Amino acid sequence: MIREPFLRTRTGRVALLGMLAVDVFVVPVLQTLGIVPLRVGDVVFAFMMLLVIGAMGTGRGRSVVLTVALAAFLIQISRFVNEDSLLVIVDAALSALAMGTFAVMVLMDVFRKDPVPDRLLDVILAYLLVGTMYSFVYEALNVASPGSITVDGREHVLPSGFVYFSFTTMTSVGYGDALPMKPVAKAIAVAQALTGQLYVAVLIARFANPARANHEAPR
Repeated sequence: MIREPFLRTRTGRVALLGMLAVDVFVVPVLQTLGIVPLRVGDVVFAFMMLLVIGAMGTGRGRSVVLTVALAAFLIQISRFVNEDSLLVIVDAALSALAMGTFAVMVLMDVFRKDPVPDRLLDVILAYLLVGTMYSFVYEALNVASPGSITVDGREHVLPSGFVYFSFTTMTSVGYGDALPMKPVAKAIAVAQALTGQLYVAVLIARFANPARANHEAPR
């Protein structure tokens, strides 16, 4: 009997969703409050990715994500001894690439014809992955070009600020306290806002398409 990869099971999806939620929403808040050091978040993220990759089964996509995750892990470890801005940019870029690749792999499961344990979990998981990917993109951009993103009028933005800006942009909330200030940042923010809107529209079309329902209905 062939066992399904852990992340193709409902338990695996719930576990990953829980880990990602903690890493995205809990760890940055603890960092902002000074309860945990900033580098702890990097280590937590790196190990979460490595654990996830180990449960993904086999395949070319897994190898790609594993390579990127390992590279990001090594960069994050090196930042403990050398906090060079280039390392921060490379770290954020690799993390964004890993999250984006994994989001694509999850969405491929969503659009598969064969049944999966719970497509809704995949939809939520992919949404969080995409939002997190953009937060790393903003971090890399703000380090490369300081002042590209401001939070509460400050150019120095903590990880929680990038997460906050990313998800308020993706959900089109935009409270006005986190802003893109430079052309590239504004272009990326527009792209993310469109991603958030199209994501919902495409999923509605995928799962509530009357033509598809009529095609599957018994005659």
